[in-house]
Amino acid sequence: MNLVVGLGLTGQSVMRYLVSMDEPMLALDTRADFDLSPLESQFAEVNFAAGSLPKSWKKNITRIVLSPGIARSEPWIRELEEQGIEVIGDIELFARAASQPIISITGSNGKSTVTTLTAEFLAQAGYQVGMGGNIGCPALDLLLDEKDYDVYVLELSSFQLETTYSLHSASSVVLNISEDHMDRYPSLDAYLQAKLKIYDDTELAVIPYAERSESWVSTKTKKTGFDLTPPRTPKDYGIIEIDHQAWLALGEKPLVKLADMRLNAPHSQLNALAAMALCQDFDIAPSVFSQVLEGFNGLAHRTQRVVEHQGVRWIDDSKGTNVGATLTAIHSLGQQAQQQEGKLILLLGGVGKEADFSPLAPAINQYVKQVVLFGRDQTLICQAIAPALRLAIKLDCVDNLQQAIAISKQGAKPGDVVLFSPACASFDQFANYHDRGEKFNLWVHQALGIACASV
Repeated sequence: MNLVVGLGLTGQSVMRYLVSMDEPMLALDTRADFDLSPLESQFAEVNFAAGSLPKSWKKNITRIVLSPGIARSEPWIRELEEQGIEVIGDIELFARAASQPIISITGSNGKSTVTTLTAEFLAQAGYQVGMGGNIGCPALDLLLDEKDYDVYVLELSSFQLETTYSLHSASSVVLNISEDHMDRYPSLDAYLQAKLKIYDDTELAVIPYAERSESWVSTKTKKTGFDLTPPRTPKDYGIIEIDHQAWLALGEKPLVKLADMRLNAPHSQLNALAAMALCQDFDIAPSVFSQVLEGFNGLAHRTQRVVEHQGVRWIDDSKGTNVGATLTAIHSLGQQAQQQEGKLILLLGGVGKEADFSPLAPAINQYVKQVVLFGRDQTLICQAIAPALRLAIKLDCVDNLQQAIAISKQGAKPGDVVLFSPACASFDQFANYHDRGEKFNLWVHQALGIACASV
C-alpha cells in the first residue's frame, strides 16, 4: 500500500497518477489544520489523515511517496525506512515511467529561467515539449497529459533529488551552488551532494566552469562546460569577440550576438549559455537561439521591472530567496544604477532558513545607499551585515513590506533603483514568493499613486 505524504500540489499529482495506475493508497498531510474535505470528495476510495500517522496504518504501508516539502529525516519516516519500507518522491515515479528523453536542471539560482529557455529553444525548433517539475506543472501530470511529448524539461529541487534514484537524463546541469536551505541540510556540502545526484545517470553533463566543479562529474561522463570566458574546447560554450562584437558561442562558432539579446546582463548570458548547452545533442539551428533570446523578457518576480517613476526604477526580485540570488541581483542592478549615477535601495527580509547573510555586506558597500529590513528574521540579518557596512549606508528596520516600500520611496532619488530581493523565504507573511511579488507590485503602485495594470 502506498502512503502519500504531503498533500499540496505535488502530493495531489501523485494521487492522480496512482489512481490512473490503479494503485491503492493512504494519504497523509502533516499539517494538523489541513482541510481534507476537497480531497476526500475527489478521491472517495482513499483514506485520509492530517497531523500524524495513524498507528493502524503502519502495518499496511509498503512504500512512502514523499512530497519535497517534508524532510526524509523526520524520525517517523526514518523509523519506517529502517523497517525496509521504500521512500521515494514524485520524480522517481516519473523517471520509472517516462519513455521520452529528459533534460534535468537544478542549482541554487537561475534554474526556472534556464528551464524555460531550454523548453523555448526546443519548442521553437519543432519539438513537442513537456515542461514541469519544480516549475509550473507537476512532473507526473505531464504523464497524464494527452499530448505526445518528444522531450521533457524538468526543473528539480534538491528536495526532489533526495528521493530520486532512477532518473536517466539526456542532459543535465547543476547551474551553481550557494548557501540555501541550511535549516534542512547540516552543511553546504550536504546540500551540494543532493544537487549532484542529477549527474548520476546522464548522457551529457553540463558543467558551470565558474564553480569549483572539477570533481562534480565522473571522468567517464560526456561533458560540456559554459562560462563567460572564451570556450575552453570546441564542445564548450562561452563568449567570443568578432569584429569588436561579443557573441555567445560554441567553441569558435558564434551563435547569438550579445547586443541582440533582450536581457544581456552577465547572469542572463550564463543562463542562455547553460540552456544552449543542454540542447547540444538536439537539432536546433542558431537562428532559433537568436529568435528566442531576442524576445525573452525574463520570468515574473525575477529582477522584473515593476515601474519607473520620476527617474526611479522599482524592481521585483521576490524569487530571490537566498543570499546567492540576491548577490547576483545587487551586482547586476547596481552596475546599471551606477551608469545612471544612482544607487540601490535594497529591501531584505523574511524567513532566513539559517543562512549566513554576511556575504551581502561587500556588495552592499559597493552599490547600495540604503538597506531596509523587514519580516521575521530581520534582526538576524542586521546582526550579520551591520558591523561590516560603511557608515554612509542607511539601515532601517520595519515590521512589514508595505512599511519598507514607504521608507524606500522617501529615500529614492532620480537614477536610483529600489531592489526588492529579500534573500529569504516568504512564508512568515506571504503564501509564497509569487504572492509576495504580487503584493509588492500592488503596494508599490499604491505608494506611488499610479494605476497598477498587472494586479
